[in-house]
Amino acid sequence: MNELKKQTVLELSSVEKALVFLVPPLLGLVIGWFLPVIAKWAVTLDWLPVIGPLEMIASFHGWKAAAVIAVIGLIGGVWLTRTVFKECLTAVVTDSEVSLTIYNEESVFSKDSISGVFTDEKHLVLLGTEGQELFREKLEPAVEKAADAFRAHGYVWLGTEDPFKEEYKRWVPDTPDLEPGANALLKAREKALKEEEKADAKELKAEISKLGITVRDKGSRQYWRFYQTPSA
Repeated sequence: MNELKKQTVLELSSVEKALVFLVPPLLGLVIGWFLPVIAKWAVTLDWLPVIGPLEMIASFHGWKAAAVIAVIGLIGGVWLTRTVFKECLTAVVTDSEVSLTIYNEESVFSKDSISGVFTDEKHLVLLGTEGQELFREKLEPAVEKAADAFRAHGYVWLGTEDPFKEEYKRWVPDTPDLEPGANALLKAREKALKEEEKADAKELKAEISKLGITVRDKGSRQYWRFYQTPSA
């Protein structure tokens, strides 16, 4: 019980969790129920480029057909709800460590391994003792509470922007300042980002970090910098 009192959890609020849990399934159910009616109206619009699928849906008649489509919509809504919860970061902060869970994976970092914490464009970022990024993921909507949470547990808070933002350079193939191995890894990671292979991109980022390079992304574009120890 005492340990629970000493931790701070950054996550969706109870109201936000309820909305995520209820709204997508209910919306899918309602849209599915009325979809045949909507389709019948839509096929009368001359400017629609493709009406084949709509004509098929509009051909469904009776409450049984509407019920089947409604159930499909409900299932789609449940899938969306599961996806949202899976992609929402939960951070548990204590005096000794930080536990971060996202995409059904938990990462735990001891306090001694963290030199500083900051938020950057709604991302929570943990820096290691050499200035490398240990972790970077979107923390929303609890990002506003992050500063108070980490300060309360004695972590070095570095603010609401990347202290090294001016040092990042955009990566292009065969960047002369980088060794061939780093360029090869960055090229592979660019491909993973474009194909939305998140697990591969994360693994490649860890490999790049071993070479003394920190990488951040804007879409499929990669920006890099060499390590250095941050100052509070």
